[in-house]
Amino acid sequence: MSEVLRDQAIDLMTRQRFGEALPLLRQCIQDDPAWGNSWYMAGQCCRFLGDIDGAIPYLERAAELNSDEPPVYLALGIAYQHKKQWTSAIAAFRRALEIDSEYEFACNSLALTQMKCGELEKALLNYDVCANLVARRIVKSMRNSHTSPIFKHRETVGTFWLGYVMKAMLFLASNVEHIAGIGWLSGEQAIEEEQTERHAGLYWTDTHNEKNQTERLFLPNYFSSFRELLRQDALYSNILLSRGMIFELLGQVDEARQHFVEAAEFQA
Repeated sequence: MSEVLRDQAIDLMTRQRFGEALPLLRQCIQDDPAWGNSWYMAGQCCRFLGDIDGAIPYLERAAELNSDEPPVYLALGIAYQHKKQWTSAIAAFRRALEIDSEYEFACNSLALTQMKCGELEKALLNYDVCANLVARRIVKSMRNSHTSPIFKHRETVGTFWLGYVMKAMLFLASNVEHIAGIGWLSGEQAIEEEQTERHAGLYWTDTHNEKNQTERLFLPNYFSSFRELLRQDALYSNILLSRGMIFELLGQVDEARQHFVEAAEFQA
């Protein structure tokens, strides 16, 4: 019976009918109090219904039962955040990141909480960490193929993204054992590559040096494709906006303006 109720509740939550799902989940909890997902979903229903006081006990119990589930700690941290319980919120987000160090949403929420409670330097650092996580996710999704879409060079006023694209490049190469070094084309070579499309949609090519070591050469389409994928990712522009607001609070007007300009450029 509980499984039927759970399935019904999940269906209702999918359709955002949280008020109808909550009684079913309460019955599931009564029937099987050891199943942590019922507590988690009940807590989420309460939160989306605006009942944060009701959400917290459900989510706390869900965290006790599902202590290795990052989304549970993210939801709990957000509930604490709504109640301005900053210390508890930060602890919940940190726990989520202990379980999954690449959990972007927990990192973003951690930085937001730190900004709200006045820990501005820590917030800046964690927003930067979050942007790097976004960049890593993007490069891990890029499949080096001749048939990949080709994007051409586009001038951008903002330059922060170039730092993230370079760090992502290093991350990608460092996770391949046989790569001895990396490089990229000169300006003239990049222009020629874009004109001839000699490597089609490839993002990089691997060559061997005189020591028979593999070196990876990143092509213009890697940079241009990364730029376009970053433009499609709302989290990146939101990170830039948040960092801009922090720099504004710190009185660093020029730095704030640069972040706001790039955030506008990267809003799809």
